[in-house]
Amino acid sequence: MQLSTLTSSSESPKKLHHDDAPSLLLLLPEEISLNCLARVPRCYYPWVSLVSTTLRRLIASPEIYTKRSALHRTEDVLCVALRPYGRRTLQWYTLNLIKPTFGQQESEVAVKHRLVPVPVPSFPLVPYWGMSIVTVGSEIYFLGGSVDDSFVSTAFVIDCPSYTCRSLPNMKQERGGAAVGIVGGKLYVIGGCDPQGISILTPFFPLKWRKNRVLHWRCSRSPNWVEAFDLKTQTWETVRRLDDVEVYEKTIRSFVMDGKICIMDRKSSFAYDPKEGSLERDLLLNKQWTVGSCVVDDKLYSFDWQKALWEFDPVSRVWSRVKGLEDVPGDRDVTKMANCGGKIAILCNVEKCSTEIWYTEIGLERREGGEVWGTILWSGLVLFLRKLENVLEQLCLIKMKI
Repeated sequence: MQLSTLTSSSESPKKLHHDDAPSLLLLLPEEISLNCLARVPRCYYPWVSLVSTTLRRLIASPEIYTKRSALHRTEDVLCVALRPYGRRTLQWYTLNLIKPTFGQQESEVAVKHRLVPVPVPSFPLVPYWGMSIVTVGSEIYFLGGSVDDSFVSTAFVIDCPSYTCRSLPNMKQERGGAAVGIVGGKLYVIGGCDPQGISILTPFFPLKWRKNRVLHWRCSRSPNWVEAFDLKTQTWETVRRLDDVEVYEKTIRSFVMDGKICIMDRKSSFAYDPKEGSLERDLLLNKQWTVGSCVVDDKLYSFDWQKALWEFDPVSRVWSRVKGLEDVPGDRDVTKMANCGGKIAILCNVEKCSTEIWYTEIGLERREGGEVWGTILWSGLVLFLRKLENVLEQLCLIKMKI
């Protein structure tokens, strides 16, 4: 897009300065200006915002994202939440693609990425640990967690385009480290229950579950062990009791694949089927699944100890190694992955407690015979934290469409 300028016939032919060149866009009604801006790729918004305060205001308004959705111009955007040690506030960033400025050819400038801080209003304090996070479109849901050594039932949602926050009805059960997933228009929350609030525990269980203590369940569970939040009615409902399965209450990872909520605990993997109301151990899924993982096209991708990337097909029930990848940066235990438009987006500390945050983008290609090949499309440093106290305790990589 090229911003045109108005000049009078008597004006000298000398080049106009940026401040002296009013954009034709500013002369249009605001509704038409929004319509035009909504068609511009988001990577150019930083430059468009420099033209005037009016354009900067329009780009930051929630209305432009409503317009982008109506025009089917939404893009996959990675939202990153970072939390420094010992703090209950999140630092928000978006991962922006740096494209050439106006007048430059793409061949003249290397395409880069960077984490851009997002100025946000005051949000509720987040728990120190155990908070479950899931996205619905451009909204991020935050559920439960541990505050002052006790689990909470609070829930709130953040709308990313406008960075506004609203509270949700409390869950029926206090939780920390619960599994979450969205199936059939409902947000399911599984496990992570605080034993202190359950009276049917056998005497040998500890009365309180602290972060450094593992609680292992065999049979007695809260009647609200599984809850579902209806996204339309915005209400919680208890899901019928499950058969007893040996599961750790604290979930390490969870996601939705093939209509089921897959759950990783400290020891094994499970699949919860909301339609059948069943929870079953999945030993094959557990074979290669690690914390650094994500789902693309209903298939699971996960790194092993040697940083090799594997694909799991839930239909054929087969693990296959992704070929063509070497020297993917990052430690699998401090790596966050997300599906970004069919590509694998990886955000990581190169080493534990590192002040450097790297981003890697992997493209996937299925060749003849069904083999999957991966290509590193881009990899580099996107954020450097200069102060030692800002070494991060938590990285959160979230994909949404805005």
